Amino acid sequence: MILAVDPGKDKTGCAVVEEDGSLVVKKVVPTVSYEKEIGLLLSRFPVRAFIMGNGTRHQEMKDRSEKLLKAMEREIPVILVDEKYTTEMGEAWYWKDHPARGLARLIPRGMRTAPVPVDDYVAWIIGNIYLGHVKAEDVGHRKV
Repeated sequence: MILAVDPGKDKTGCAVVEEDGSLVVKKVVPTVSYEKEIGLLLSRFPVRAFIMGNGTRHQEMKDRSEKLLKAMEREIPVILVDEKYTTEMGEAWYWKDHPARGLARLIPRGMRTAPVPVDDYVAWIIGNIYLGHVKAEDVGHRKV
């Protein structure tokens, strides 16, 4: 089981992911209470690896994570993963779980925005990138 994190300035996405890529739990937490929320997940699940996207504030969040792991006496590596295109993928995964209904179905997919933060979906994707189940190219961009 791995813990994947999409670090952010105000909010951070977290997901506990099985080795097969399936989701155990995901949530968006305020970055100010990051240690408390991550500590709860680490206490609740047998996490073997801590995976983090290399985007916004990743170095600060990596340092905070390593400090927390040390305080909890958990020898788990914090591994950075390229999070290119993961926000777009997170929105796509959100819409797959929550298809548009009613008149919203008439809005072209590319013009829809998720009504809630998708940082938790992004964390799940980051975990799947680490596990090798997803590639950034899966978002559908043409290579340049």
